[in-house]
Amino acid sequence: MNTIIDRFTSIQQVIDSLGTQVTKYNWMLTDVDGNIPDRHLHYFDDVREFEEGWVYWIKGEQLIQFVHMPDVYFIWGVFSGFDSKQYITFEQLDVYPFADGNAELWIESPHIQHRAAVCELILWDSSHVLLLSKNSELTEQFRKAHPDWRSLEEYNRTNELY
Repeated sequence: MNTIIDRFTSIQQVIDSLGTQVTKYNWMLTDVDGNIPDRHLHYFDDVREFEEGWVYWIKGEQLIQFVHMPDVYFIWGVFSGFDSKQYITFEQLDVYPFADGNAELWIESPHIQHRAAVCELILWDSSHVLLLSKNSELTEQFRKAHPDWRSLEEYNRTNELY
């Protein structure tokens, strides 16, 4: 179930809109453009730089605390959610989820980029928020918190993006 909010909302509001669902996942952050001060890196279980960019791994409970730091913000970013019992080692990372320049988000049926992820939150240039999810409960929670949501497939079709 894919959803788009055709306006930007802060990462704090996005994470809060998911409620306790956030804690059911470990999160991998990629393609991040924003502000993650070094003094907040202790929230992450792992942080690495790859050729494509930085990759951050964080538990859901920690993500809730992290995003509420007053100097944390995001313009772009992909937050890939994995079952909380799953840990992806960065040495095995074969997919670097990205937003900026990703034409695969604007097709008839967009899909989550990392095959092991259950959901994907995408912050798009401070103008859109996308949720791609295999979990209907998570999607319903998100949609309930954002009454102006639209189906991403419908959005792409009506805006003739494919």
